[in-house]
Amino acid sequence: MPFKIVFIAGPYFGSGNREEIEKNIREAEKYQIALANAGVGFFCAHNHTEHFQDKASAVEEFYKELDFEFLKRSANAVLAMPNWEKSLGARREIEWAKQQKDLPIFYPKSPDDISEIVRWAKQ
Repeated sequence: MPFKIVFIAGPYFGSGNREEIEKNIREAEKYQIALANAGVGFFCAHNHTEHFQDKASAVEEFYKELDFEFLKRSANAVLAMPNWEKSLGARREIEWAKQQKDLPIFYPKSPDDISEIVRWAKQ
């Protein structure tokens, strides 16, 4: 059975203050943990470049493009976190995914609501 990768899309920067960024990272992490516990592969930019706005000098656009490349090159599905619509990057990712005929998009309401993703991944 091929190993499937779910790209997790959702807000990262929000208003840009450190507390909101941290809250968004931790929320994305809950989905990563749920998928890992279910044996489902994933990629999540939230932790891939966690707090790099403080650690590196690259501009925000660099990270958005980097994330988008991971989506295009490796994702077999997309998990749209609640409030994904509030993120310019996540909106771009979801819109691109909608144009792909064989790329499912899942909209779980919480990290506990991933049974549909697990069923799909185990096919």
